[in-house]
Amino acid sequence: MEKFFNCSGPCVPSKHYMVEVRSQFQKLQNLVDQERYFIMHAPRQTGKTTVVNQFVKHLNEQGHYIALYTNVEAGQALRNQVEKVNNLIVAELEQSAMVSLPKEYQPSEACFEIHSIEIGMSTFLSKWCLELPKPLVLFIDEIDALIGDSLISVLRQLRQGYTQHPRSFPQALCLIGLRDIRDYRIYSDETKRYVIGGSAFNIKEKSVRIQDFTLDQVRNLYEQHTEATGQTFTPEAVPYLFEQTNGQPWLINALGRELCFEEDAIPRDQTVTKDHVDEAIERLILRRDVHLDQLADKLTEPRVARVIEGILIGTETEEASQIPWEDKQYLVDLGLLRKGIHGDEIANPIYREIVPRELTSVRQDRLGQNPAWYILETGKLDIYKVIGRYIEFYKEHSELITARKTYTEAAHHLLFMSWLQRIVNGGGYIRREYAAGLGRLDLCIEFSGERFAFELKLNSRHVLKKGRQQLADYLHRLSLPSGWLMVFSRGEVTDWDQVGRREHLTEAGKQIEVIWL
Repeated sequence: MEKFFNCSGPCVPSKHYMVEVRSQFQKLQNLVDQERYFIMHAPRQTGKTTVVNQFVKHLNEQGHYIALYTNVEAGQALRNQVEKVNNLIVAELEQSAMVSLPKEYQPSEACFEIHSIEIGMSTFLSKWCLELPKPLVLFIDEIDALIGDSLISVLRQLRQGYTQHPRSFPQALCLIGLRDIRDYRIYSDETKRYVIGGSAFNIKEKSVRIQDFTLDQVRNLYEQHTEATGQTFTPEAVPYLFEQTNGQPWLINALGRELCFEEDAIPRDQTVTKDHVDEAIERLILRRDVHLDQLADKLTEPRVARVIEGILIGTETEEASQIPWEDKQYLVDLGLLRKGIHGDEIANPIYREIVPRELTSVRQDRLGQNPAWYILETGKLDIYKVIGRYIEFYKEHSELITARKTYTEAAHHLLFMSWLQRIVNGGGYIRREYAAGLGRLDLCIEFSGERFAFELKLNSRHVLKKGRQQLADYLHRLSLPSGWLMVFSRGEVTDWDQVGRREHLTEAGKQIEVIWL
């Protein structure tokens, strides 16, 4: 069977191209040998389950421990039904043991004689560990799928059983989820208050985070495809792919699949180029696979919106400046946010493209613009018509700014980007640069061999001085002679004759047109 790039579920060495995971084993081995209870966390589809499954196999082959992986995600549907969640976890442990362990290591009937629904899981584990000839090492995945009192019950049972380990409770235990347990705020219906995860599971000694792929790992992954099929990549293609994904494992594999295995895959006798990567990225974004769809869905959450809005406009809003640290950490744990040189920024260029597109997708469909109206007979984009018609459109439909209920500070930016995206779709690309400390949003339209640069800023006291300098720097980086500085009003318009006013300036040898909206 031909190996392929895997985008769903754990990787299997015999079926999938895989990054070497054994480099993760030593730190996990140390924690197991030291009888520690710990957390493994990372965003979805970054390889947590793959690493754990391979490590469990490694431990069992060593012969010093009995290692078991189980998944408790099904408990989410049971919510606060503590008894049913306890029963489900015991059943999952039994099922996992039946599938993964020899008969002599599987729990006996006596282990299931549980007399208290509140400590059913703890009692089962204690009895089972006493039966086993070797210490048990347990990995519990999707722990953060559990909710409220059910999660509190599980964490407290593990904390209580910890005092009996390693003789009559797992020698080492790992809870696996999206977030570090210290960041959990669990609402208890029973006590009508929030419980901090760290207090319910204060035996945690370490948090292990699965890291994104390095450039060398990405090269190795794609070299596996070259060795298996003979298909090659240009020297620029793989580094560019890494740059666009920042090593995010699902994106790396999804692009590999798109480039090499899907209907629009590059024929095996052709070399994959940087342009092919761009085309694959665009198809991936437009198709909105589950991973990207889940990411986009998070943008509607208020705590996410407050952070993202400040990043979009290039500066923290007053509301965003008061966001608790744990809310920003939530976005980091989702894999949506990272610290960049200018402050908080979207984790990679592909996500950076998805965010504004998702926030403007509905608006694009309602603009009533036919992209063909803006294409010249030569196939080039009539950028002056694009800008002129937008000014007219804004004057006629300014309520689209004031009526927005979310991302209100970024409403101007989003409407203008909706306009551009609607027109450029299908014939070109928009490249965007934005971060919370950047002070603006930069974008570059690439269409039919031409490039057009824009800088978007909210009006402020020194907006013209800063804006022209920033745009000139951007133009120098792009090697373009001219560009547009779009300055958006922060408040209600009082003089419509001034809306759309234009100024032509020169800054550091670059021609700049300022448009006030």
